[in-house]
Parts: sequence; C-alpha cells; structure tokens
Amino acid sequence: MIRSQNLRLFLYGLGIVAIQIILFRHLRVFGAQADLILIFILWVCTKNSKTYCLLLAASLGFLQDAMTDLWGLNMFSKTLIVFILHSYLNRISQNRLIFWQVLLIIFSVALLHNLILLGVSYFSDLYSAESIFWSFLLISPLFTALTGSFLHIVKEDSL
Repeated sequence: MIRSQNLRLFLYGLGIVAIQIILFRHLRVFGAQADLILIFILWVCTKNSKTYCLLLAASLGFLQDAMTDLWGLNMFSKTLIVFILHSYLNRISQNRLIFWQVLLIIFSVALLHNLILLGVSYFSDLYSAESIFWSFLLISPLFTALTGSFLHIVKEDSL
C-alpha cells in the first residue's frame, strides 16, 4: 500500500529530476555540475526506511540515466550509496549538524558516488579524457557539497 508521504516524496523526486535535467545540467563550473538528486536522496535517507530509499534511489537514478543517456550508471551508483550509507545517515540525522559538518558529509558521499560512477564507466570508456575525469572527481563533489550545504541552511523542516 502506498502511503501519501511516500507518494509525495516520489513526486518531489520527479520534480528534482526535472530541475536537474532542465536547469542544473547547464549550470557547469569547470565542466562539473551539482547533483541535486543525490542531495535529495541523502535527505530522504535521514527520514525513511532503507527499502524505500533503495527503491527511490533506483527509480530516480534510472530517470536521470534515461534523460542523460548514461543507462544504468547513476542508478547503480546511487543505489549502492544508499545501500552502504543508509544506517550511517540515519544515525547522524539524530544530531543537529553545523554547516561545515554538512559540507564534509555531502562532499564525502558525492566523492564516493562519483568514484563508483567513474569506476563503472571506466569499462565503457565513457569518461576517458583526463580533464573531464578530474573535474568530475573533485569539482563536482565540491559543487554538490556547497549546494547541499546551502540548502541545509535554508531548508524547511515541514517538507
């Protein structure tokens, strides 16, 4: 049975995918972009069960892959991130975190996410250029962490 809270979070996730594809895909800093979908999935992991978070990460990752022609890379990496880090994220959500802690956590998770994504894409030679590799590995997690930390500062608890 689908609860209204789960349906509402899924619809928010669809909106986040649309914002990621329409807007943030074109906002690049040194060829890197922020991953709003990863930030949303991390936020959902702090409040929901592991099964729901895995299903949400897989479905949103699949939609992101379908829109960006990266079939399966984001789906695999986001699902693996949730599988590995859900209990940790759920445990630290009990504490009130300050800006630099949120920045460090999101940067670490985004770095791990991009390492998994680059490791899987290595087999298909998708990101073979060195400049793209380093911007995707270092600048993209930093951009994601800054975006997520800013959203943490201005977020509403009613969402």
